[in-house]
Amino acid sequence: MATLKDVARLSGVTVTTISRMLNNRVNVSEKTRAKILAAMEELDYHPNELAQSLIKQKSSFIGLIVPSAKNFFFGAVIDCVERHVCASGYKLLLCVSDLDVNKEVEYFHMLKSNKVAGVILASHTQNLSEHVNLANLPLVTIDRTLADSVPSACADNYAGGRLAAEHLLDRGCRQLAYISGSAGIEMDANKRWVGFCDVCRERGAEMPVMVDASERDFIAMRYEPLIHQLFQEHPEVDGVFSSNDIIAAQVLQYCSQQGIEVPGRMKVVGYDDTDLACLTTPPLTTIHQPVEDICRWAVERIVAGESAGAPEARVFPVELICRQST
Repeated sequence: MATLKDVARLSGVTVTTISRMLNNRVNVSEKTRAKILAAMEELDYHPNELAQSLIKQKSSFIGLIVPSAKNFFFGAVIDCVERHVCASGYKLLLCVSDLDVNKEVEYFHMLKSNKVAGVILASHTQNLSEHVNLANLPLVTIDRTLADSVPSACADNYAGGRLAAEHLLDRGCRQLAYISGSAGIEMDANKRWVGFCDVCRERGAEMPVMVDASERDFIAMRYEPLIHQLFQEHPEVDGVFSSNDIIAAQVLQYCSQQGIEVPGRMKVVGYDDTDLACLTTPPLTTIHQPVEDICRWAVERIVAGESAGAPEARVFPVELICRQST
């Protein structure tokens, strides 16, 4: 791998002059610049942009921390954030924590030490501020709130829970169930359950059953034992709302295996409206999260920096997408 010294030797220009040119710290003649660029091309030399960030005290990188890259929702987040980061003239540094707080702390230290322009946090780690100094690092959270001082972008999870309950009850369901993926931790997504229950209460319906998956289930995307347990313990359930489309898809799979007709005997609503929702049999009714809008806002907030103004907790509207599972 070529070094700056190799470029200097081939071009006949000092390392100092080349370094200053690359960091826009000195004007060089067009003839000298041409020599340097020709040598860089011949040697296939590429400057270390992270190192340049430390010198300039300004970065062309934005960090994104997610708990999983294979989960459909977070795959969509990665795709959207990367596109908007690139369109803004930056590059993305992707960090996957696997719900490991130690990995997440290491990622934060790495991103801060490399002077990234900012970090978008879309993970589930609790009490992060106890492990990392969040000051002096532009930070935006997705689907969670850390503190009033940290901007956040969340879907209207409470409204999503209400939409799901209203739809299932309107379809004639009498005993509802909710399968959560995060009830045991403090996440904005838990408002889905609150909205779901409020509608049942307001309409005089039976209060829904709730079962909660573990974070390990979330990473593995294996919910079959939990779904089996739900229907064994509550055979009267005729309407299921799940906290993501992956759970809902596995509910549909269970119903198919057990000969439970959907949407006749059982009706199922998911959450997120990922690509998976159109691939299930039957296609899945779900709550659409505006991932594109959420990610665009988060990137714009980082890029704007101090000019973005006071921290804001932005809430984005959700929408019921009705398909054949209800």
